[in-house]
Amino acid sequence: MRSVSEHGDWGLSDDAAEAASSPPSGRGPSAHPVGVSRRVVRWLVVSLTLMMLVVALWVFSTHHTQNVISRQAFVKTELTSVGARFDGRVASVAATQGTRVNAGQIIARLDDGHLRAQELEAKANIASLERTLVQEAAAIELERKTLSVTYQETKARAEVTRSEVQAAKIRVAETQAYWRIRQELFTTGMISAEALREANAKRQLAQEQLAAAQNNVSAADAAVRNAELNMSGIAIRQQRLGILASEINAAKAKLARVQADLESTIIKAPTDGMIVRWLVNSGGSIRVGTPIVSMVIGSDRWIEAWIDEDELDDVHIGGGAMVSFPSLPGKQFEGVIERIGVTTDLEEPVVAVPEPRTTRIRSAPIIAVVIRLLNPPGELLPGLSAIVDINRKGK
Repeated sequence: MRSVSEHGDWGLSDDAAEAASSPPSGRGPSAHPVGVSRRVVRWLVVSLTLMMLVVALWVFSTHHTQNVISRQAFVKTELTSVGARFDGRVASVAATQGTRVNAGQIIARLDDGHLRAQELEAKANIASLERTLVQEAAAIELERKTLSVTYQETKARAEVTRSEVQAAKIRVAETQAYWRIRQELFTTGMISAEALREANAKRQLAQEQLAAAQNNVSAADAAVRNAELNMSGIAIRQQRLGILASEINAAKAKLARVQADLESTIIKAPTDGMIVRWLVNSGGSIRVGTPIVSMVIGSDRWIEAWIDEDELDDVHIGGGAMVSFPSLPGKQFEGVIERIGVTTDLEEPVVAVPEPRTTRIRSAPIIAVVIRLLNPPGELLPGLSAIVDINRKGK
């Protein structure tokens, strides 16, 4: 005999085969309604499936009609790169990747050995110049006093010699008159030749004394002029003090520059933020202007969504949007369009575009839309992907 499963080979339907294989129980008429109910269930399942598919298509179509959907959306924040003011070597890192830092907090130090040596040298140079300035000022003051005394002495000596000249001139006049009288007396024979020679000797002596006094006046005047010249040299030496003061100021400026460089060896966080990554690790060399660390600054977060150019007319600043994140399944966040880009991706650098035009299915230009979340979650990390549904105008 054939098994029950073989009834299909006799051209019977599943329901007929089931009815034929069932043993008679005295309720034969109930077998046919069972087959009918199974077909009804199948049709109901198919119908419900089709209805659900139609509803899903309708919801999908309605959603796309009412919203501009962007799957090229990401969490953005302010990023900055911190560098150094001069060439050097990273001595130590005080804040590791992912560390939150406060404004002014030390995050790294550069090697400062050579700057410390320059600082000591500059301080020693300043001290030496200041000592030289003090000594030179004291020497100038002493010389000024000495020359002042000498000048007064030479002036007094010049006055004395002039007085001596006047006295010598008087003596010359007296001896000249005395000699004439003696000469007349000698002519009359009243005095001897010896007395006349004596008078003449006195006259000649007075003339010689006058000449000597006049020479002394010339020498005294020369001494006064020399003293005045020496006094004028004090002003020249005082100018040297000004030069020393300028050299001290220059040395202090150099010291200030070295100390500023020393201060710059301490790398500080420009503002509150978080270390993203170190571009140069401890022991690495850096150059002026080369970034050594990338960090997130501030706590501001926003969503940057890219939309096709043909949907640009459907969005506007102030329009609403709903944002969801794969990292936060089942949650949606309300947002508002804060800014719409002024250029397409064709004018933006490649690194600023989520997907280059050459790799997209559609090569049409795309535009960035900035969305501000009304109640952003605290766990949003920069760079997280998002799905954005932007309400179309008038929808």
